[in-house]
This record gives sequence, C-alpha cells and structure tokens, in this order.
Amino acid sequence: MKKLYTFLLALMTATLFAQIPQGFTYQAIAFNASGNPVANGNVTVRISILNNAASGNNLYTETHSKTTNSKGLINLNIGQGTPVSGSFSGINWALNSKFIKVEIDPAGGTNYTSVGTNQLMSVPYAMTASKVDVTSPASSVADDIVEGKSTNHFFTDKYDSKVYVLNSKTGTWSSQTYNVGYTNNNTTPEITAKNGNIMFIDRYDGKVYIFSSRSGLWASQPYSAGYINNNNTTPSLFSLSNGSTLFIDKYDHKMYVYNYTNGTWSGQEFNIGYTNNNIVPTAIASGSNFAFVDKYEHSVTVYNTKTMDWKTQVFNVGYYNNNLDSPSVTVSNGNFIFTDRYDHKIYIFNSKTGNWTSQEYNIGYLNNSTAPTVAGSETN
Repeated sequence: MKKLYTFLLALMTATLFAQIPQGFTYQAIAFNASGNPVANGNVTVRISILNNAASGNNLYTETHSKTTNSKGLINLNIGQGTPVSGSFSGINWALNSKFIKVEIDPAGGTNYTSVGTNQLMSVPYAMTASKVDVTSPASSVADDIVEGKSTNHFFTDKYDSKVYVLNSKTGTWSSQTYNVGYTNNNTTPEITAKNGNIMFIDRYDGKVYIFSSRSGLWASQPYSAGYINNNNTTPSLFSLSNGSTLFIDKYDHKMYVYNYTNGTWSGQEFNIGYTNNNIVPTAIASGSNFAFVDKYEHSVTVYNTKTMDWKTQVFNVGYYNNNLDSPSVTVSNGNFIFTDRYDHKIYIFNSKTGNWTSQEYNIGYLNNSTAPTVAGSETN
C-alpha cells in the first residue's frame, strides 16, 4: 500500500500591504508500497482543494515533483505547483470550509494513490486579504473593509402587524407577526437592533422575539406579566456585544438568556423571598457570560455561553442576617469572583473550564471579617 503520512500543515503569513504570496506550505513524509520512507527519492504529489466537504466540488488541482530527504520528508508550496484544473487565485477562502485531498506516486510517475482528505482548519488569511485591492489608486483598505461588512435591515408593517428583516448575508426576507391588542391596531412594538440581531417585545402575547443574524431565524421566549396588568408590564432587554441577550421575568422569578451561539433560550429560577415579590436580583455581565446573586438562596449563579448551562455556587451569610448580607461580585473577561467572608473562602467562576473553584484563606485570630483582595493578570 502506498502511503503519505502528513504531520504538519502550516499557513504562510503576510502583511496586508506587502506582496501577498499565492500559496501556503505543506510538509509530509512519503512511504513506499512496503511501508518504508522513500529516502532521497523522486516522488510526485497531486493536491486538490475541495469545497465545503471531503466529497465536495474540486476547486483546484495541481501537481508537484519533489525529491525527499534521507527520512522521506518533502516540502510543498501549495498554490505554486503545476496547475491541472481551476485557478488557485480564484478560490474564495472566505466562503464555505475547504478540504485538501492528497495523492502520491512514490515512484515519481502519474499512478496516483489517494492518501487522505482533511479539512483545512484555518483559512489562509493572506489569500482572503488579497481580495482587497490595495494596488488600485481608487481603492482604500478602509472602504473595502466597510463594504465587506453586512447590515440587516428591518421595518414594521403596523397594519399587517409584522416586523420584516432583510438578511443581507442570504438576501432573503423574514417576518414575525406580533399582537396589537384588542383596542388599538396601530400600536407597534419598539425595535432594538444590535450586532445584526433584531429584537422586540410583544407585550400583548407576552413574548420576547429575537431575529438572529447568525442563524437567520426568529426565536421567542414567553414571559409572565403578572396578574394585575398584563398589557403594560414588560421586561427590559440587556444585550451583550456578542449578541447574547438577557431579560428578567420578575413574576415567574426567572432569568432568561438568549444564546447567540446556538440560537436558543435558557431560563434559571431565582428566589424573591416571602415578603416582597417585586425584589429581583440584578444581572451582572462579564465577557459573554451573565450572573446574578440570589440573596435568599444564598448563591451566585452564572450562565456560561460556551457550555450553554447555569452553574451555581452557594455562600454563607452568617448567623445574624441571612437576607441582606450577600457578597459583592467582581468580573473579569467572562470570570466572576466573590469572597465568602463567613466560610473564609475565595470563589471564582472560571469561564475556560465552566466551573466554580474555591480557595480557603486564613483571617487570623482577631478579626474574622478581614478578607484578602483578589487581583488578576491577563494571559494571551
């Protein structure tokens, strides 16, 4: 069996203003039919770039005639071989995923045997950047970058009671019907737009609607407006820069988060105590994650956008005040930190692992309220 064991695939780098190389490097070891490396031998390799799947359309094919070293190693510059079909410079690397198919004849002829097809896990940036015409006097990099962005447009049809969105990526329209109530068919919801997402609250049906620029679909989450005024009481939307959005349903006592990554809603219940059902916790944002302090359950709960779940950490409030004495939470790059001064512990929610971790500290013999200060140091 003829084999080619690939152990390194590297993309060439280039600055945008330099001459952009039409190729990227590729290293492999060639084996003969006996399974031994082809040492200091002449081999031919055929490379094909496939579109979107291992069985996708062939966008480009080229061949290389190479001489291996003493260990069978060969180096290729893909994009600079002998073209067989297609155009390497014409490949749109920004559109769909790309797969690379490798074939070899260890005897140096044209009797190729396929040795595998693998997805290119990184887009050759220089190839994508070359689409920007920096050599034309009539072109500017800033203008090309702005033109490369997409903007979703929307409008409200108040007589058909619909919100329409034009998805600029797909060029298609999508609509969502809303309820105007029984007395005034001209009442329209307030639209909020952020990061390509379109959001509005249907206060008569008691729903929050979001059009996701990522999925191109509408997603809704019902909420409770209470028993006294189900028309005018509406939640407030809190949207992050990454597109995830939170609102508080104070009557059902839940926090709801719309996850921009997977396009779904997730809810977490909180406790409002026995005397005042209008007191609700405050949402805290850090990076792409949300948290809140439930002072009645004595806990801090975090929604992790990456793992798409809620994680709770209980704290101790002492013996004298179990309702009001809750810790302060600090934030940093998706992480949440608080001090439990009664159990003498520092708690940190680690956004990388998606879990809480704690470390006990010593407060000495004289003052059980003294707690250390937590500091951070960012890593690349």
